[in-house]
Amino acid sequence: MRFLYACFVIVLCALIFCEYVADFVVLQKCKWPEIKRKKYVDDPLRAMILADPHLLGPHRGHWLDKLYREWHMTRAFQAASRLFQPDVVFVLGDLFDEGDMVSDKQFQEYVWRYLKMFHLPPGIPLISVAGNHDVGFHYKMHPFFMSRFESYLNNSSVNLYTIKQIHFVVINSMAMEADGCMFCTQAEDQLKNISRTLHCMKYPLEAECARTRRHPYSQPIILQHFPTYRISDTMCEEHDAPYIEAFRERFHVLSKDATDMLGELLKPRLAFAGHSHHFCHSVNRLGIDEYTVASFSWRNKVNPSFMLATITPDDYVVSKCKMLPQQFVFNSYLSAGILCLIVIGFQLRKCIQRRRQSSAADHRKVN
Repeated sequence: MRFLYACFVIVLCALIFCEYVADFVVLQKCKWPEIKRKKYVDDPLRAMILADPHLLGPHRGHWLDKLYREWHMTRAFQAASRLFQPDVVFVLGDLFDEGDMVSDKQFQEYVWRYLKMFHLPPGIPLISVAGNHDVGFHYKMHPFFMSRFESYLNNSSVNLYTIKQIHFVVINSMAMEADGCMFCTQAEDQLKNISRTLHCMKYPLEAECARTRRHPYSQPIILQHFPTYRISDTMCEEHDAPYIEAFRERFHVLSKDATDMLGELLKPRLAFAGHSHHFCHSVNRLGIDEYTVASFSWRNKVNPSFMLATITPDDYVVSKCKMLPQQFVFNSYLSAGILCLIVIGFQLRKCIQRRRQSSAADHRKVN
């Protein structure tokens, strides 16, 4: 019976390590990037940025896939939030895999599950960006989808957030078609209002700026689901896509016109996006650093990652944080299984040897 006890200990150790400890071990390698300039270093903003968790819904995907991969997303996020203690967390769209396919009751259950998985301590905001799987592509957007996303997650179109004097503009990429649709017109109006607000922060003494919020001005940071226009990941200075795919405007990336409009109205200094499921760092069409954040889910990427950004009003440093790879967990369980087989084989060999020795002894007694 000792070999059964040994196998039980091996499997239990593998289970505890893979499901409760490994995320902390892997994420210990990540650290907040440090700004070397002395100004503002005493109190920088620390933002954790992830994308495309794609929580499975009732229609697609196997229940075991849903259970196991979402369990690991939860473990990874909780380990990261405890280790890094960010000031704010941004999720760059496609929170749900079937957000534009479910009933209102199912969507409510979706949101409950999402907020439970990505739970943060009080005082740390979780800012969720709309993605095409949440409210549909441009052709599918409907007031019903848009209003319920906004009512449950407090964001659906264009919003300006100011945290520690850092200005973030969160954008609904699907409303950037500029074709005169209701959502596009509304988004453009909101962008123009934000542009005026930023202008008044920069020039507070102008007459038209008398009633504007008195935050100090700094160039804003764009956060959205679609990347700004690029032809493919060949434009990236760094990327981890396994193959290069040509990108379509308005489907994989924003159009040239929408990208130029954002540059003209907002004059941003930095941009973050998701959607492609792969990491990319590029200098985009606007001449600024843009980071496309990889998917947070094993279902979309076997080696997921997220971004850590240290930001001040006049500087920023960004680093990529690699998460627990799916293959590592599989290999750990495979190794535990092989080790159990070795223990069982060794025990069987001992039993066979004992029987042979016993048979030989009985044979000698007979003779």
